[in-house]
Formats: sequence, structure tokens, C-alpha cells
Amino acid sequence: VDVDANSFTSKELQQALAKMKESEKAERKVSFLFLKQCRVQGEVRKKFRPIEQLKEEFEKLNMKIETDYEIMVKLISKFNSSASTLDEKVAALYDLEYYVHQV
Repeated sequence: VDVDANSFTSKELQQALAKMKESEKAERKVSFLFLKQCRVQGEVRKKFRPIEQLKEEFEKLNMKIETDYEIMVKLISKFNSSASTLDEKVAALYDLEYYVHQV
């Protein structure tokens, strides 16, 4: 649309109105999708608990839950340790391969 002109043709006004309607539809669709995503996230939060809360509950039961990352760090430390035997290093590599394969 030519905004410098003093008057607009009816065709230009129709095109501008059509663009406004399209952008309004797009905005409504985006806000609908956002609300839908928020509702889904709320449902997921109701079904599942955060990992920190689960760790605290397992600690109360004298059980320690480790993440894959924590396990991989321990395996790398075991592999790099000079006190580890060859068999321990081989076992660490096999275990590490399993965790890395998941990633």
C-alpha cells in the first residue's frame, strides 16, 4: 500500500484490510497454540514430579539415584585412574559405550 499518497484506491484498501484480517487470524492461532501448550505442560506437571523431588524422596529411603551423566563421569574417572586394573578399565569402557550409545 502506498502510504505517501493522499488518497487510496478501493483495491488498495481491500488489500490492506485482507492483510489485517490475515495477521489477526495468525495472532489468534499463535495465542491458541500457546494456551494449548501451557495446558499440556500443566498436565505433564501433574503426572510427573521433578527429578530433584524424586531424588529427595529416594534419599529418605536410603536409595541414591544417579543420572546418566553422573554415571558416565564416574566411568571416565575409573578409566583414567591409574589404580584401576586392565579388566576394570575394559569394563568401564563397555559400560561407557552403553551410555554414550543412548545419547
